Amino acid sequence: MNFTSNLVWNRTGAELSLPSLCTDAECDHLIIGAGLAGLSAAYHILKKFGARRKVIVVDAHPLGSGASGRNSGMMGPGIGKQYHLLVKQYGDVKAREIFAHTMEALSYSTQLIRNEKLDCDLLIGSQFKVSTNAANDRQLQLEGEALIAAGFEVRAYDRKAIKGIVDSPVYLAGLEYKGTATINPMKLVVSLAKEVLAMGGEIYVNTRCASPQEHTVEANGHTLHFSRALLATNGFTPSLNRLRGRVMPISTSLMLSAPLLPSQRAQLGLQPNNAIVDVRRVFNYFRITPDHRLLFGGGAPFYSTENVQRRQRDGTPEAYKIYESLNEGLSKFLPQLANIRIEKVWSGTIGVTLDNFPVITRGQSSVDSMAGCCGHGLALSLAYGASYANWLEELSYSPELPWYRSSAPYLAPPALLPLASNSYIKFLRWADSFSGA
Repeated sequence: MNFTSNLVWNRTGAELSLPSLCTDAECDHLIIGAGLAGLSAAYHILKKFGARRKVIVVDAHPLGSGASGRNSGMMGPGIGKQYHLLVKQYGDVKAREIFAHTMEALSYSTQLIRNEKLDCDLLIGSQFKVSTNAANDRQLQLEGEALIAAGFEVRAYDRKAIKGIVDSPVYLAGLEYKGTATINPMKLVVSLAKEVLAMGGEIYVNTRCASPQEHTVEANGHTLHFSRALLATNGFTPSLNRLRGRVMPISTSLMLSAPLLPSQRAQLGLQPNNAIVDVRRVFNYFRITPDHRLLFGGGAPFYSTENVQRRQRDGTPEAYKIYESLNEGLSKFLPQLANIRIEKVWSGTIGVTLDNFPVITRGQSSVDSMAGCCGHGLALSLAYGASYANWLEELSYSPELPWYRSSAPYLAPPALLPLASNSYIKFLRWADSFSGA
């Protein structure tokens, strides 16, 4: 097996050359993190306030080096847990508010891409959750019934019907979420960056910040003064001494095939505007790219140490280890494609919280944080950038999120997070195995 570990999306970023910070600077709004959340916040601040506010975006690495440039490009609804479990924990009203919020974020994001003509290969279609055994098939059925009872538009598929969407010998049933999307996420990062620059914003890459203090931060040996700062750094936020022990950096993995032959695409059956996610605790997901490649991700996540993050940026992750984990799922669920040629394998760091809800901190401090999207950041990040600009205008200290809390629940002491996370992942895999998944 001969494949590279370079990012599938990285070639699209070469068209935008950005400088590093090389002098002291002042601004109204400093955004730390040049991924989708940070660029969306910068874009919406500039859109709302124009030349009245100076906005600077900085990132310790090249544009989109975090989860924004390393994800699957699948935009779908949902957060926290399966909908019927949200109802059980929070009640009908709050559960509906939570799910509706994610649907609104998805709709806002796709409309923004269309209205602003952001180049990212947007395709509108459906996302299908699929069951793999009797136990999670029952959970999928309960989720569908609860969503339909709440008035959401979903459609249940039996085994024969889901086989017409994707040909797998394993999937027992499916649940269709309409109005989802697939994109090229790195193209979206570059498009947003261009919009920020066109409106007068400044973006500096390879600019490493220390932990921000009140209205000031050291970056590349220079001093940045700001009225307000936003840490849009997701799983990297604890490294800036914020949300330590509350946001856990976790690595997830993907691989990309060579272009599928027409016969292979016919065997699979999946259309490029649709995506598949199974409902196991440790799950796989996949889609077909516009150039007919299979993008297959998921498998067992792992704690993202600083060394892991460095290897991700350098393009030298444990490619064969990742490949073996992902190929196990590919061979099981799509055996007709088990021998396809894999060209690229990579991993990326996301932020995870104990309750699986994002955290947006606002308060009397001059430093805000936006982190912990738990794998749902593609749609949420764009929408939260707009919300953040609105909150600045309203001077609101309590963002109107259905799950809002002033901080994420405490997970564990930072030194114990690697052990705690890896033990929990092993438990999830055991639970899947015990249930026959």
